[in-house]
Amino acid sequence: MVVCLFSLLAGVVQETPRIVHRPPTPYIAIKSTESMATIGGAFPKLMPKLHKWAAEHHAIEAGPPLMRFRYIDMEKRLDIEVGFPVAKPVKGDAEVYAGTIPAGEYVSLTHFGNYSGLVAPNAALQRWASEKHLKFKMTKNKMGDEFASRVEIYKTDPDKQPDPAKWETEILYLIER
Repeated sequence: MVVCLFSLLAGVVQETPRIVHRPPTPYIAIKSTESMATIGGAFPKLMPKLHKWAAEHHAIEAGPPLMRFRYIDMEKRLDIEVGFPVAKPVKGDAEVYAGTIPAGEYVSLTHFGNYSGLVAPNAALQRWASEKHLKFKMTKNKMGDEFASRVEIYKTDPDKQPDPAKWETEILYLIER
């Protein structure tokens, strides 16, 4: 694994950012509006409801949980989706959104550590992309930055791995090509 120097200095291990191609990924999620102060409670609040809905609607989980960021205004609000990939597309309803994470080229960075420490790796990925003159597929509007696809994939289940230093999160931003 290649490790960034700034990561070692901060006491955090993460891979060097890279560009990856991702296929379209069907998923289900529950939408929520949070703040930086409340975002940590989104998973415990929403994931049990989503798992119950999935079982009732025969939606088969096909990957680790994720958070998709739709609109971000760090000072005011974060419009997010808490969910997971599904084996095949399903129809959502008023409670659960069913969609597809779009295929395309993404900048990616894998962070190893507590989920509460994801702000710095996101900032590092944004700096790296800027230095490489890569543009995210996004627009700015009155709600904040609207991302075509910005996702965090939580590859480690804290119930199975209690050591936060071993938690792995892949951060992805769709780029324009």
